[in-house]
Amino acid sequence: VKSVEVVPKSSVPSVEKKVQENTKSVDGDTPYGTGYNDVADYSIGDTVPFELIGTLPTNYADYTSYSYVFNDTLSAGLSVPSTLTFTAAAKTGDTVTDVTASFTSTVTAKTDGTTSIAFACADLKTIQGLTAASTITIKYSATLNSGAVIGLPGNPNEVYLTFSNNPNKGGEGEKGTTPTDKVIVFTYELDTTKVDGSDTTKTLAKAEFELYKTVDGTNNYAVVTDGKLTGWTTDEAKATKLVSGSDGLFKVAGLDDGTYYLKETKAPAGYNLLAAPVKLAITATTANGQNWTGTAADALTALSIKVGNSDAVTGDTAKGTVAATIENNAGSTLPSTGGIGTTLFYVIGILLMSGAAVLLVTKKKMATREN
Repeated sequence: VKSVEVVPKSSVPSVEKKVQENTKSVDGDTPYGTGYNDVADYSIGDTVPFELIGTLPTNYADYTSYSYVFNDTLSAGLSVPSTLTFTAAAKTGDTVTDVTASFTSTVTAKTDGTTSIAFACADLKTIQGLTAASTITIKYSATLNSGAVIGLPGNPNEVYLTFSNNPNKGGEGEKGTTPTDKVIVFTYELDTTKVDGSDTTKTLAKAEFELYKTVDGTNNYAVVTDGKLTGWTTDEAKATKLVSGSDGLFKVAGLDDGTYYLKETKAPAGYNLLAAPVKLAITATTANGQNWTGTAADALTALSIKVGNSDAVTGDTAKGTVAATIENNAGSTLPSTGGIGTTLFYVIGILLMSGAAVLLVTKKKMATREN
């Protein structure tokens, strides 16, 4: 056996996909930007930012032309416009160059409800300054829509690269592909049941509520269609009235984890209206880091809700639901007519009581003198 010289094979490109979490703390997000990781949760109607990061092969300098395509797929719960807005940037060392003009995007809606997006550059070699150490980053956003899966298995999304794979003459058309990389987006459902305060087994129909959250000091009211959130409005007059059914239940699907408030606007007949909104804190435990296993159940591990100052109640991660019970007490609150009318009644009553007291004291003194 003769001596053989072994030369290491050139590396091929790799790709990662990241999604930005909007509220939770994220581990190891520095290389990708604030909040970018493998897992996030949002409300239906929210804009969800994504990021695709691709590398180049060690033998990039050997190519005379180099095709490079990000093949991205969104699940049915996320949608983008047919004309997609995106940015592309090339980073070489500390130098970042905008290369958006070198890429095109092609959006294709598939019959299974998913959406594929191809971000393609016909020839990276036309971009000056790229080396084997360069990275290419695509940023774009999608909208969480009414088709989003509530809870598990969530709304997964993935990407892979197609790239030139033969630097030899005549090999320009040969392509290679990378393994896929996935991220996942979750959303949740609030199930609220209206009950009698003295008998919680008795459900109450026809109670009306508004659901809102506070953003920068402003109340944002939920707009709901067929039990699913469609958006938010700062105009309370446009808020959806959530009405309890015969089983006392009303639902709002498509909520992010966070703090919300239920304001009762109409109590069931014979019951007092709640004096103040009810605070609801929905908490989802998600794996917010850079090394998600790719299994949905490892990304969402717990779900709970806290109603007012009560203890947290465990939710159902499989269904993505949390349940709240709101009590109403029977009785009637006498209405106040307000204005000077009620004030006069109070004044007259006080004067009558004072007069009666003076008369009683005077009679006692007169009786004492007679004796």
